[in-house]
Amino acid sequence: MPPALYFFLRDRFLAQVAQFFVKVASSFEAPEKTSFGDIDLIVAEPKMTPFYIETLAEALNAERTIVSKPSCYLAIPYPGLEGNYVQVDVHICEAENFAWEVFHQSHGDMWNLLGSSIRPFGLTANDTGLHLRIPEIEQLDRKRSMVFLTADPDSVLEFLHLDKATFSQPFGTVTAMFEFACTNRLFRSEAYVKGNLKANDRKRMAQRDLYRRFVDDFVPKMPTKVGEEDGTSISNREEVFEEALERFGKRFEYESRVREWRKEREELARKQGARQWRKEEAEADEAYANAWIGSLKKAQKRLIRGEMN
Repeated sequence: MPPALYFFLRDRFLAQVAQFFVKVASSFEAPEKTSFGDIDLIVAEPKMTPFYIETLAEALNAERTIVSKPSCYLAIPYPGLEGNYVQVDVHICEAENFAWEVFHQSHGDMWNLLGSSIRPFGLTANDTGLHLRIPEIEQLDRKRSMVFLTADPDSVLEFLHLDKATFSQPFGTVTAMFEFACTNRLFRSEAYVKGNLKANDRKRMAQRDLYRRFVDDFVPKMPTKVGEEDGTSISNREEVFEEALERFGKRFEYESRVREWRKEREELARKQGARQWRKEEAEADEAYANAWIGSLKKAQKRLIRGEMN
């Protein structure tokens, strides 16, 4: 739909949904969009208990509703186009995670760009917050390797040296958005060289136009070794790891996680060793039995030959 209609409907639906939820928002869109698809709303804290999606759907004049918790998808008649619909996606989140989800979805592909920068340094941002991955655990169990750091947007922007005021308003141009992403202190241009891209990044190249433009057009035109000449930059993953643990007060959780992991691995190794020992014992017993049976058969054959002679 055209931008004017999109923003008109978005603001109208926000006002309507605010009758049912304490917290209501729509994240900033990516810049320079000339057409829009779905209208995405993020909400938290229902004003009525219990809350029924059907009540919200009726208030928004939705003709069709799909519920896939924690979200619902509403088909609302498209103004002036009979038989066509506007899709409104309402994501219901926990109140304590509301600010983060709005932040994480802001500016379209912004966090796809930032994610490729912070990943080599052991950081992961997902829909629950910023996490630090423990190298010792990551290769065998990525999910358990992640230590939650924070879901506070301001703390994350500060940690990455990104300007809060700039992030807190829409970008006027795609170039401005790209330039902002590069001010992240963990930005390294080599992370966006096609040969260095991970599988998920290659998938984004095929599916996300802004990400492709950043990798194909913007980064190659930048000065070499961007990010490494800044005196405040960090040179390796170990430095980021230590700073993150201290900054967010997660050292105890990290050490506890590692102790638990090592204990489990030791127990697993012990069990595997015991199984191997039992296997070897069984094989030795079987070999002995087979040898004894073989000897017995030979003796029987000799005896039979002797009797025949």
